[in-house]
Amino acid sequence: MKILVFIIILFLFNYINGFNLPTGYGIGFVDPNAKCLNYIGDSNDQPLCNNRFQNKGDKIYTTINSQIESQLNIIKSFQSITFLQDQCKDLLFAQFGICDIYLAPCIETLPMITPLKNISLPQRFCKSACVRMVSNCPRLAIEMDCSNPLLFPEIGTFYDLSPYGFTQNNGTYAVPCSDPTNFFNQVASNSSFIEICPSPLLLKNSSDPRYESKRGYTYLPPSNCVLNCPVPNYSKQKWDQLLTMSKILSTISFILSLYNVLTFGIINKKISDPHKCTCFFSGSIALVNLCDIITFGIGYEELLCPEPGRSAKQQYDPVCGLTGALFHLGITYCVLWSMTMGLVLYTSVKRQKWFKFNHFLIGNTTFTMISVIIAAATSKFEAGLGSIECWIRDRWYAICLFWIPCGIALLIGSLCIISVIHEIYKTSKKSISNRNDLLSRELKPLLIVFFISGSFLYLFIFFFDIERNFGGYRSDVEDYVLCLLNGDNQECFTTGPSYVPYFLFYLVIRWFGIIFFIFYGTSNVARKIWNQTFILKKFYSSLKTSPLSSPKNSDSQKHNDSKTNINNTILNENNDKYLKENKAIELESIKTN
Repeated sequence: MKILVFIIILFLFNYINGFNLPTGYGIGFVDPNAKCLNYIGDSNDQPLCNNRFQNKGDKIYTTINSQIESQLNIIKSFQSITFLQDQCKDLLFAQFGICDIYLAPCIETLPMITPLKNISLPQRFCKSACVRMVSNCPRLAIEMDCSNPLLFPEIGTFYDLSPYGFTQNNGTYAVPCSDPTNFFNQVASNSSFIEICPSPLLLKNSSDPRYESKRGYTYLPPSNCVLNCPVPNYSKQKWDQLLTMSKILSTISFILSLYNVLTFGIINKKISDPHKCTCFFSGSIALVNLCDIITFGIGYEELLCPEPGRSAKQQYDPVCGLTGALFHLGITYCVLWSMTMGLVLYTSVKRQKWFKFNHFLIGNTTFTMISVIIAAATSKFEAGLGSIECWIRDRWYAICLFWIPCGIALLIGSLCIISVIHEIYKTSKKSISNRNDLLSRELKPLLIVFFISGSFLYLFIFFFDIERNFGGYRSDVEDYVLCLLNGDNQECFTTGPSYVPYFLFYLVIRWFGIIFFIFYGTSNVARKIWNQTFILKKFYSSLKTSPLSSPKNSDSQKHNDSKTNINNTILNENNDKYLKENKAIELESIKTN
């Protein structure tokens, strides 16, 4: 601002003293600290203006410390026009012009012209060259006002050198403007357009087979800039919160799911159909959690982002394919067994048996394996842009192999819940005691099926909401790029789903094992199953022979033996039949004593 005021004052001073500024000239300010110096050159990792100066010797008008600042301005300008390649023509000439503007050619006065000292003066960029740049790329007009004669003169610039002993033309000295057009026409064939991507975007050569988009690089057309991995939808703090939640819940859910499988499927001596459903559902959840354990064991970024700017793909990253297949196997199996639980619950309430359990087992397993094989054979497992696991990212494959079956399963499960509620309502009209008996017997299965169906319904709605807004997310990437060009990249984020629903989406997938343990793993049935195990029987037997339980007299001995037999019998009960038998034994033992 001070320089501009000084130029205006100088212009008025010269005009008052009888000097009329010729048409096509501007007036310039002499910086006594600036000199004609050699260009320091581009850095090794970032080409800029090397071989783009038309004056021999690369002498530029600069101060000792201003070249680095000029290079930073050139980098910002190159970053901007990198994303204008589909909107502008002749951008290579624009880059020559940008170098000429920020690193202006320099001329030095001879001693006899300015006897006090040599003066270095810049050659301002010619208006004709400025007009060529703006006409070929109108977006540049935002930063360049070609009508300003102080910055873009038509012919040249006058400088007041009277303070340095120059007396001709009232002490004014004319410097012709700089037009790189002729020089550009000579060297353009040997020059190439320089793309620069603002951090954290990375520059890759899309024509190089090593960096093809099918390998997991997400390019931002029309440039060769790729999004960083993971995609910056949220701050690092929020990503860390999401990953920490995943690590903790997946580990807990995995352990508790294995506990349910062990309880209801391995040590259980009498496995009912609901127990089988619990066992298979818990096993499928354990598979989903196992994928998380493998992922954070390797490292989320190491597995999901194996190279800078590249997300993992099945055909190039086998571990991603493995975890993706396990995740799909587990989550699909989980959906199908939740549907099966609803059907088993309904048939239990109706006291009917429509299918054998083996039919469910064969059907669920067959469909799940077919869907996994199709996805794996077509290499559809990948990390994607904003996810924390490998899975199917192709929209139509995901819809056909998972979300349509998921929707059908949700519909069947919902109908079963509605039917069970209807049966309870009909029973309550006949007898309150029958209703209470039905509720006490079926309330827990009803709640768990309702909870699971509701959770999957949320996942279903969230997925299709993302699909509905996906086009908007992609179009808003332009705003993200503008933010990177204009501000601090720490405050710039791509547009994606809101963080809280996104966090809840991954939370829901990982809480099934915990919820199932709360409903089933802590139930009386689970405790009875464990009480039948050899280890606990041995433990109770050791309590019987412990010195602490030794009798003081024969009467107390008989009483304690009888009491111990009763307790052991109760611990071995498995169902209502056993309870009745144990009560008979207890009565008989009391009579004997």
